[in-house]
This record gives sequence, C-alpha cells and structure tokens, in this order.
Amino acid sequence: MHLDPPAAERQRRDRALKASEIRYRRLFETAPYGMLVLDAETGVVIDVNTALCRLLGYEQDEVLDQPLWSVPAFRNAAATRSHFRELVGQPHTRYDDLPLETKDGQIRHVELVSTLFLADSKQFVQCTIHDITERIERERADGERAQQESLQAAASVRRSTDAETHDQATGLVNRWYLEETLPRELHRAARGKSPLSVTVLAADAGQPIQESVLREVGRVIREHLRKSDMACRFSDREFVLVLPDSSPKATLDRVAQIRAAVQGLELYHGKERLEPPALRTGVAIAGKDGSTAQELLKAACAAAKQER
Repeated sequence: MHLDPPAAERQRRDRALKASEIRYRRLFETAPYGMLVLDAETGVVIDVNTALCRLLGYEQDEVLDQPLWSVPAFRNAAATRSHFRELVGQPHTRYDDLPLETKDGQIRHVELVSTLFLADSKQFVQCTIHDITERIERERADGERAQQESLQAAASVRRSTDAETHDQATGLVNRWYLEETLPRELHRAARGKSPLSVTVLAADAGQPIQESVLREVGRVIREHLRKSDMACRFSDREFVLVLPDSSPKATLDRVAQIRAAVQGLELYHGKERLEPPALRTGVAIAGKDGSTAQELLKAACAAAKQER
C-alpha cells in the first residue's frame, strides 16, 4: 500500500515527534538533577522527576496535581506565590539559593532555573533544580573560619599592642605611651581652652615595696579614673595621672581619694601583713606650670619631691 506524499510526510512528522517525546521523557526521568513542570496559569505541578522526589523525600503522587505553594517542601506559601509570579512572568528566572524543606524536616539549598514555554497553545513552566547544599555549607564554614581567624588575628594584635603600651604588673600605660600621647592631650586642651593637670604619685623610697603591692596601687588608681583620664607606670615607684577637663581643685580631690584608698589597703606578703606605701604627690597645671609635656612632668616630679 502506497501513501500519497502528504500522508507520508504527516507520518514522518508524527514519528519524529514521538521519538522526540520519548527522548525528552527519558531525559526528564533520568536527569541527575530535579525537574518539574507547572501549569503557568494555575501553578499546578503536572510533572516531576525521580531526582527531585528523591531530593525532597516525597513520592511523586505527593507532589503532582497540586499548586506549587501547596507542596510541603515549599512551606513558605507567601514567598512561593511571589516566586511563582516571577516564574510565569519572565521567559527565564533564576534563584541562586532557594531553601527547600525535605519531608524529614531538613533544609536543602537549591539553585532553581525556570523556563516558560508554549505547548498546544498553552503556557507551561519547566524548572530545573540543582542541589547546592554542600557548596553553601562549605562556603558558610569557610566564612565562619575566616571570621574566626580574623578575630584571632585582631586579638593577637591587641595583645601585641597591649604589651608595647602597657605595664604588665599594673595594667597601666607605660612611659613610652605617656610620652607619645601627652603632647596630643595638651594640644587638645589648648585648642578647647579646657583645663588639664598632670599628677605624679611617688611611693616612698625609704622602704622596699613588693611588685604585688604596686599592682594593688595600680588597681586603686584605675578604679578612680574616668574614661577620659590616663594613668601611667612612669618608673619603678612613680605613677603619672593625666586628667583632662579637671580643675586644680577637682584634681586635688581626686588625688586625696586615691591616697586614702591606698592607705586603706590590706596587704600581705605570705602571712606577713605589709604597710601600705606612703604616696608623695605633685600636681602641675597646663599653662600655669608649663606648656609642654616635658615641662609639666618636670614640674610635677619636682612638686612630689618637695612634699613632706
């Protein structure tokens, strides 16, 4: 039996279409990544492949024939509806990190790419879904590790800086830091026309002093400082206070409080009780006793030596 040319052509096209559908179905079912097809008008899932069901832990009949936002894996219905509007409104849409919830409650991060297509005068949306959970977790772990390393590096820098600028025994700044910082404090006070005082507290040199005792003296000094104040371990037995915005009277009151607190210390070396050190004090006022850091320190030291 011989077919006329038009009929033979129709049969050829039908066979080609059927072969194409078989190839597509085979690709759809055997794809190593998730795939699903939606009705663009209703959002109903009309096809889903094995890979996606395996990824989410659902059977095919638990996903098919219901709107995408009703599928349990897409629990956030409002967000899913919003995503669906984007899927059907553009020829191609891509989500780089879309969290899906599996049947056993785990979160899988996926990359979703959608394509809008027309078949039999009806629009459909095909979505390909790649599981990127391992990559996302690895990136997060790398980010957390980098953050931890950054924090450790910052802490190391702080420890290094503290070692360079602070006296280890008392926790007060050291002489180098004072000499670097005091000129700036003087400049700031002069520019703001505000008072600034420099005070030397010198422990009596007539008696031996344990380092642990000086540590306690440093603690007392720190407890009487404002945030704007600076206290320095200037030498073995000398401390220097820099008090911005402190009038002569306010400075003397603060010094009296520190001396009284030091005299009230209960100090021991083993079982032996120690006498608190006597502190000689000298105060220098910026502008009155000098205008440079060296002049003020010299004046305060001289005043402390003269005190009886």
